[in-house]
Parts: sequence; C-alpha cells; structure tokens
Amino acid sequence: MISRYPHLLCAASLAVAALLVACSTSGKNYRNDASKKELLQTLRQCLVEVPIRGEKNKAFVSPCVQMDVSSLNGIGRSHLADALGPPRFCVSQTETSFPEKDNCPAEQNPQWSFYRLADSIVSGGGPELVCVANKQTYCVTVEWRRSQ
Repeated sequence: MISRYPHLLCAASLAVAALLVACSTSGKNYRNDASKKELLQTLRQCLVEVPIRGEKNKAFVSPCVQMDVSSLNGIGRSHLADALGPPRFCVSQTETSFPEKDNCPAEQNPQWSFYRLADSIVSGGGPELVCVANKQTYCVTVEWRRSQ
C-alpha cells in the first residue's frame, strides 16, 4: 500500500513536520496589531513618567497598573524590552539580579517597576510588570505582580 501512494506519504510527513514547527514557534499566539502597539506605547509612557510624576518625597504608583496586559502574552522578550526599555530587574524563584547588556539571562524573568518610593532609603515595593518566560524566548504570560 505504501508503494502505491509515495507522494501522499511524503505530503503527509511534510504536513506533520510543518505543524510541529508552527506549534513550537516562540510567541506563536502574539500578533503585533494596532491595539497592542498602542498598549506598549502607553506602558512606555507610564514608565517614563514614574520618576517625574507626583509630589516630591511622596510615593507614586502609575495608573497604568490597572491596565489589562494579558493581550501581550506570547510577545518576544526582546520585543517587550525594545518597547519598554531595558528591564529594571531580573527574577527567578531563587534569585534576583540586575540585567546585563540591557537584558536578563534566559533563566530569569524580566520585570519593570511602575512605582516610585517616597525616599530612596525607604525599603518596600510596588507593582511590577513581569514577563514570565519560563526560560523561553517569549513571555508565556505578561502580568502585574507586587514586589515587597
């Protein structure tokens, strides 16, 4: 039977291979449409405003932390960093570090701070935008978290 339909077998093999490649493509669910570009621009503007907004010596939290960022799920890590600027911190379950060469190591998730503390010597935290990448080249999820 196989010798009678060699072209069909070859085509089926190619179709399965193409499907496997498509399913493994990083950021496969992310489409860079106008609404996502606008969201990224708004988030970037909010980041730029964090150090200059609010009253001096008072804590400030960006109003952007109320935005739904789930539409960014699947975005490439480098695409997110290009849009927002270098991440502020790199985090994993066991460690936190600063980015090297404007990016985080693959085993750490990049995050951006959307708050300013009242005083530089005051410890604390605030809302962070985190790209949960799970060692992928894209963000499996993009979500808000509160640092301590």
